[in-house]
Amino acid sequence: MVRAIEHALPFYESISEIISMGLAGPLRRRAIRRLEKYRTDWILDSGTGPGTGSRMMLEDGFEKIAGLDPSQVLLQHAKAALGPRFHPVLGVAENLPFRLAAFSGVLTCFSYRDVRDKALSLVEFARVVDLGGRLEIVDVGKPDGLFRQKLIALYVAVIMPMIARFFISGRTKENPFRMIVPTFHKLGKNRSVTRWAEQKFGSARLHEFLFGGMVIIEAERTS
Repeated sequence: MVRAIEHALPFYESISEIISMGLAGPLRRRAIRRLEKYRTDWILDSGTGPGTGSRMMLEDGFEKIAGLDPSQVLLQHAKAALGPRFHPVLGVAENLPFRLAAFSGVLTCFSYRDVRDKALSLVEFARVVDLGGRLEIVDVGKPDGLFRQKLIALYVAVIMPMIARFFISGRTKENPFRMIVPTFHKLGKNRSVTRWAEQKFGSARLHEFLFGGMVIIEAERTS
């Protein structure tokens, strides 16, 4: 998935918005609003990619953002675009290179699905978030109901790649958005992921959109 995003850099954000039915940006902003009381504290943007979420936070007045990603290419791109308040860190969510309670908030937008060990990443997020801090996950969802799950699976596996290919329109030979398909199949169901977050943080809440095909999962560190 990392290589796919690197190849899609010039058009990644615009096509992501299209295939999310226009919800990618609004859901990112909604999650960021939940972190606004920590504007002057350190915030972790996990799986920062090209820096879309970090850019939105900086535009909203956040002062100190650590952008974590396994791609040096994406981190260099984000740093060049975002400036001194953005601090790139090479790494993965399952083994965060930060001390205990280093952050007041963690944002992870459309990257949690790419984490290999999702349960371990939640352990790590809880470790680096201070008491009273928050985790905001924005991502593709896997609904619990069988009908909704099959509906979303059809969109992700068949319809979404067709839409992406149309708008890529010859800019690259490959369709990097097809990489969403295998990551979707490996996702836990929405309520299960929320329960995992609740176990690690103490409190968690699920918000579903597009029949559960997109989610915000927010957790608060209460213990």
